[in-house]
Amino acid sequence: MSDAFTRSLVEKTNPDPYNQVIFLSQEMINKAFHNMWALTPKKNPPPLREFKKSYRTGDIDIKLDPPTINLMVTTKQDPQLYFMLNMKSGSIKTYVSSDPDDDTKKKFDVTGWKFGFAVKLASKTVEQKDPKFSAAVTQSGFSPDTYSLAQLYLDVSSSTKNNEQYNSYGSYDWKSETPETKAAFLGFCQNWWNIMSKSDCNIIGYSIQAKKPDPTKVDAATFPPTSIDYFVYPWKDPTSSSPRLTDGSPKNALCYLMMSDFTGPPTRIGLEYSGTFVNGGGLYTMNSNIFWDNWLLPLLQGLNKGAEIIPDEPTNVYYPNPSDGYHWASGMRYHVGVSGTHGTKEPYYAFTKSSWRPGTWTWSGNQKTSSKTLSDGSHTTHVVSQTSTSSTELSFDQGGHGVTMKGKTVFDFNVQFNWDGAQSGKPSHLKITSEWRFKMALSSVSDGGIQFARIPEAANEQPCTVTVDADQGDVRWKHGFESIKQSFSNSLNSYIDNDTHEIQNALLRSLDGQDRLFLPASGTFLMKDPKFNNRGDLLVSLSYNGAEPPDAPKLASAPTTKILMASKPGIHGPVSFNVQGIPPRMKPIAPPKLAVRASEISIKVSAAA
Repeated sequence: MSDAFTRSLVEKTNPDPYNQVIFLSQEMINKAFHNMWALTPKKNPPPLREFKKSYRTGDIDIKLDPPTINLMVTTKQDPQLYFMLNMKSGSIKTYVSSDPDDDTKKKFDVTGWKFGFAVKLASKTVEQKDPKFSAAVTQSGFSPDTYSLAQLYLDVSSSTKNNEQYNSYGSYDWKSETPETKAAFLGFCQNWWNIMSKSDCNIIGYSIQAKKPDPTKVDAATFPPTSIDYFVYPWKDPTSSSPRLTDGSPKNALCYLMMSDFTGPPTRIGLEYSGTFVNGGGLYTMNSNIFWDNWLLPLLQGLNKGAEIIPDEPTNVYYPNPSDGYHWASGMRYHVGVSGTHGTKEPYYAFTKSSWRPGTWTWSGNQKTSSKTLSDGSHTTHVVSQTSTSSTELSFDQGGHGVTMKGKTVFDFNVQFNWDGAQSGKPSHLKITSEWRFKMALSSVSDGGIQFARIPEAANEQPCTVTVDADQGDVRWKHGFESIKQSFSNSLNSYIDNDTHEIQNALLRSLDGQDRLFLPASGTFLMKDPKFNNRGDLLVSLSYNGAEPPDAPKLASAPTTKILMASKPGIHGPVSFNVQGIPPRMKPIAPPKLAVRASEISIKVSAAA
């Protein structure tokens, strides 16, 4: 993290109190406007490209450059932005006086002129009978009974403010022009805007939001947006000790502020400045409390359930007349998974966030014990006992995309002889520590989404390792203590290794497709470079990937149930940042239940020396 922007993004950004936020920089939006303008037909061009009309106040005949916006950050969101009418060439003719008998007109060459409309963002619900509603259903596959469709548009009528700072009149001294001329020009601009509005060219985009989520619906989302607000987030120079807010900075960002699960949005709409989310371009962020607490942690705690070693009653057998002189057989017995003491209660397996290690959660199981005592019918008793403790640790790479799961099991095995109830000789003891590691990472894929992928171990790295601390004591083992130590530790480690691999594979099978934040094909914003900030918020860069005319909804494949963030800019919407299905429709899933498997290894021992 050598550059100031990345440090600010990773170390400072905070989307609270919102569950998800999408940031689209002014620079990114204006590039989309340029693409939209370039794709309009040159024959019979729409008013977005050419505007020619006669009015009672005069005549206008102009060709237009791509429109642009200036996002405002010093106006307390009123207005939120200026929509810029950029005139490439042409002329206007206005009457010089208000006298109806005076036909004198003055001609202005408007090459390079600019005029800004003070604009607020407004939203309204699209009726189900509207063709746009049907098109959205087709494209995103959402249920009209479950979701509603909101239209985000630029509302000029909401504000009459004008700022000459953003207006340019070429070489003309506009201030000295007559009120009649100024009024005529404003009338031309307003008429142009009205035509743009009627042509749906003032639409920024559409977004679906839940109205009554039904879990029985196949398209029901785990975290459907239930409220969406809009805000302009300022860009501040992360290299400056006293950065200033700048209206019209290409790095200021339009935000979609989203809440889920019918959690009410804050009374005061807006996002407090915390750090630099975008430095141009776009960004999608999911709050850590959604990504981790509500989704991934409950899923990954299945590893805790599947990897805990539970000691069963150990092997303890007495042979009255053995041919080899060894009267006793002892052995370890255990299984993984559910213990009778806590059953399948999920709170037992839940992770706890570390208070002293940022980006880390831990889980520690209760100590489990088992033992069996057997008498030879006379003075000697043979006691075999087992103790096991399992724990896991989950962490993510701050500023990176990796997620690591670590597990550890400490298994104690003891063999002891007693004579008339008193310990006879020193017991034999093995402490076997088995540790495993599982790495996965968020990565971008060719279709423009992101998904989890397992990171293979390095050539010299073992995913599961074992260490043994042992003391033979005064117990004689038939096959030698070193052999016993090796057999017991290898058996336990192999069991844990196979078991955790099985669980990890089941986890990845469950994650396959469920974790993906998917974008449709061409004409979209593509996701890339997923990473976590220090808080654990998911950050995914959005890059514009061209545009195509939105004459009709086009599907590159069957409707998906993941994130759809298509942009279909064109004459029917200047830049349709369609935010459909946000956030990802990640259904509650868990690794498949694994059969409980017991393991046993028994080796004969002799009486104490």
